[in-house]
Amino acid sequence: MTKVSIIMTCNNGEMYLRDAIKSIIAQTFKKWELIFLDNNSTDNSKKILYEFKDKRIFYFKNNFKLNLGAARNLAFKKCKGDLITFLDVDDLWDKNKLMLQFKKFQNNQNIQILYTKYYILKNKKLINKKNYKFVKGKIKKDIIFSYIEGRPLTAWLTLMVRKKAIKSLRYAFDKKLHISSDFDLIYRLSDFCNFDYLNKYLASYRVHEKNESNKNSSIELNELNYIFKKIKKDKLLKNDKIVSKFSEKLLLKKFFFDKIKNNKSNLKIEDTSHFIYQLFYLLIKFLPRIILIQLIKLKS
Repeated sequence: MTKVSIIMTCNNGEMYLRDAIKSIIAQTFKKWELIFLDNNSTDNSKKILYEFKDKRIFYFKNNFKLNLGAARNLAFKKCKGDLITFLDVDDLWDKNKLMLQFKKFQNNQNIQILYTKYYILKNKKLINKKNYKFVKGKIKKDIIFSYIEGRPLTAWLTLMVRKKAIKSLRYAFDKKLHISSDFDLIYRLSDFCNFDYLNKYLASYRVHEKNESNKNSSIELNELNYIFKKIKKDKLLKNDKIVSKFSEKLLLKKFFFDKIKNNKSNLKIEDTSHFIYQLFYLLIKFLPRIILIQLIKLKS
């Protein structure tokens, strides 16, 4: 009987796909299924997947490209396991990842979400990723603040989640979201889920030029603004100064990119309550576009 379902979505992921699949096949825990959602790939992804003649791998394909939120929703509906995990086509797992997490769930029925440490894999070198901190229980504030500080508490590729926790939500993944659909799911689950952790490096996040967040920073800013509008209305975080400041920074970043791309923006100076942010607003508004573009190049 399948115990763990692995969701993997793919759009032209041939470059690293073999390594990702190999890290699944190598798992010491064997009662898994891989739900592979081909999000309208035009490369050799399907061919590579079929090299692995494993009955636990299930292939599904969209005939047009969907947002990751919508694609993950489709994949989730195919899952038969009691526990859900996620691996992107460019990331890797330690061979004991599923086994250690499964045992932790088996020993504690009160856990709904389990996360672990992970490495950064860059230019074939593993770099220790320093976690924000390790906490467990109802940890919504910790999750939000760790994200604001740029050291997220949880990471997508390390998670294992009880299926019934996701099914209790009004919807699994937000179809409107692409890059940030994972963060949105974790935030909504934090309303009621107990989190726990394994203090072990059990995954590797690959950094490369084709990472979605690197390619689509403007889309990511749109999505984060959308999520933080919900967070600012949250009873637990309403009127929190740290959340409010971060939300204003997101608005200014979006305003910056809109100016560069000659897009219209509805942001007004009164939308930024802090003096320093109002100053940034005025600089972005009145500096010539060519100077703003040069600032981006300098940062790069």
